[in-house]
Amino acid sequence: MEEDLRQWTRARMAEMGCNDPLRWEPLPVEASHRHFFRVAPGAPKDGSGITSLVVMQSPPDLENNDQFLLLASVFAAHGVGVPRVIAQEPEAGWFLLSDLGSTHLADVYRTRGSNAVLPRVLETLTRIQQINDPAVPAYTPRRFREELEIFSRWFVENLLDLPFPESRLAGCFEKLVENTQSQPQCCVHRDFHCRNLMLTSNGDIGVVDFQDALMGPAAYDLASLLRDCYHRFTEVDVTRWRETYLTLTTLPIDRDRFAEQLDLTAVQRQLKAVGIFARLHLRDQKSSHLVHIIPVLSQLRDLCDAYSEMQELATFLDHISPGAARRVEALRCAP
Repeated sequence: MEEDLRQWTRARMAEMGCNDPLRWEPLPVEASHRHFFRVAPGAPKDGSGITSLVVMQSPPDLENNDQFLLLASVFAAHGVGVPRVIAQEPEAGWFLLSDLGSTHLADVYRTRGSNAVLPRVLETLTRIQQINDPAVPAYTPRRFREELEIFSRWFVENLLDLPFPESRLAGCFEKLVENTQSQPQCCVHRDFHCRNLMLTSNGDIGVVDFQDALMGPAAYDLASLLRDCYHRFTEVDVTRWRETYLTLTTLPIDRDRFAEQLDLTAVQRQLKAVGIFARLHLRDQKSSHLVHIIPVLSQLRDLCDAYSEMQELATFLDHISPGAARRVEALRCAP
């Protein structure tokens, strides 16, 4: 942590009545240029009761900090548990935030199971979907196509060094894009998964990494949640929580088609994720997500196999998966 950021943080905390921090703890981040630190102040000078805060260092030339601030306000106004912005220095990209804690949904799944938390998560999802604000741009078909190109370019061509059979898979990819447009459009978080959702100390659901929200397909965030890249639910659980969501939502969803819409949305999202994991390694020198590529490919293969329109993609995944497993393992073992 840079010394000038430490000094800025100390000054902001002093203004809040807190003593100098006793602990500066770096926090893990996902695919981002941002850095986070948990700071624990000494005993508060005025009994404020603040036990910890989070410092976000977000380079203004690489991250859209204005959108972060705008959506933090919009989401909070709709009852979504995003961090509160306590202090900011936008030109430097410094932000002091309230602390949502360190318990991610991934931790809850491992220790207590999904029953302990998903009903509240689905309620949070419905709040997000009720947001209709000009601050949230449209998730366009062009953007969905560009995301699919991340898979073809960064994973197939660059990581695996294979030609991508564009003419063979164009129909599958266009079907995935058409699926996103066939659904009711609403506000989507776009990364609504177990590493961006928190269980706070008072039992509320905290939401982070929301700054890229767009107006997109109703199934998108549910697909992120139930077809998570970092946790695999059983098909029984997917069906159960999908049906629970349908009892909560007020969107005009075609219930007869929703299971297929959910799965095809998940296919599009997982293809993008595999491409991003490869790009993180190749472009950004971040190898932390290589371990997730093969499990996500396995999920993808199973989802595609269930739909006749995705058979060409399923066959392609069958073709590349053995080599992909060898390539990823070699990269993970490389010094």
